[in-house]
Amino acid sequence: MKPRWIVSPAFDLGWFVLPGLLALLVGVAVGLGLPPSEGESLGLWIVGVVLVDVAHVWASLYRTYLDPEARRLHGNLLRAAPVLAFVLAFVAHAVSPALFWTVLAYVAVFHFIKQQEGFALLYLRAEALSRRRASSDSGDDSGDGAKLDRRLTRAAIWAGTAAPVLWWHAHLPRRFAWFMDGDFIPGAPELVGQIALGVEALVLAAFALRRVQLRVRGEGAHPMVDALVALTAASWTLGIVAFDDDRVFTLTNVFLHGVPYFALVWVAGGRERVEAGLGRARAPLVLALAFYGLLALLAVTEETLWDRLVWHDHESLFGVGGLELGELGMALVVAALTLPQATHYVLDRYIWRSGPDSNNPRLAAQLNLESRP
Repeated sequence: MKPRWIVSPAFDLGWFVLPGLLALLVGVAVGLGLPPSEGESLGLWIVGVVLVDVAHVWASLYRTYLDPEARRLHGNLLRAAPVLAFVLAFVAHAVSPALFWTVLAYVAVFHFIKQQEGFALLYLRAEALSRRRASSDSGDDSGDGAKLDRRLTRAAIWAGTAAPVLWWHAHLPRRFAWFMDGDFIPGAPELVGQIALGVEALVLAAFALRRVQLRVRGEGAHPMVDALVALTAASWTLGIVAFDDDRVFTLTNVFLHGVPYFALVWVAGGRERVEAGLGRARAPLVLALAFYGLLALLAVTEETLWDRLVWHDHESLFGVGGLELGELGMALVVAALTLPQATHYVLDRYIWRSGPDSNNPRLAAQLNLESRP
């Protein structure tokens, strides 16, 4: 059975698998070959954090505020999300900065896990569509087999991500943190971490056996589902459990998450938005540079404001100085600077739903997930 791809095997593997795989290999090499570090190198911070992690947050613009159709279909959500995010962030930071960063860290972890789940489920849907077409079945993909595959795929993604995070909680403090030292709640017994890793192994084994079964039966198991689940589990487990190194954690966490998102947005409206601004006659490379250039500019601007007003960690890059802010002023500034990230977390729960009741009527076609006769 021929797999269905979002664009092509080369595009899908090159953008959704290869960046995370290369980052994992480099991370392992760093972890094995260099002394442990409690901080990122400046170059890794610029490339990984600013130009990938922060920039990918801004990529949501192409599917939301810059898209006339999205503004029409999701107008209330697009207006409410930043207001709600700002109010909640301001209140949390005003009550306690530590509370704010703890809450944001757990929301971010949930978002990262759900995004990996979403990537895998896209290809699981493609798998189901291919299977249905091959069998000439005109029904939906809600049979027992499809339900089992969805449950196992979800369970495998969560096992491969949440289990290492639980292990992390049971071994605090580490040389790395999600946002900042102390953002995770300490105190979990080490036994919790060991049990979590045991459950991870069992769930991943069950997932692998099911994928082998599909292949033996010739039922068209999509290789991207296998690759995304395996790469996610390997990256989170090695990056969190095997190495106590901030550089390794950044490498195994950021590129796997951010780079595929660029590609998904590019396919699902990003290129279209750039073409609307520059014209379809532009060369593909020019369109891609314009697409990413806006995101990089916004990311650098955001990080400049964070550093000048809050962190003061990279004065060699962003200069010295800032405003004298009291507790209330700092809460306002942090809430404002968190808006892109927090809004991205909220909107991503809605803008990637491609079912008939999703209010994203063109998304299935953009992702090559339409049912075909």
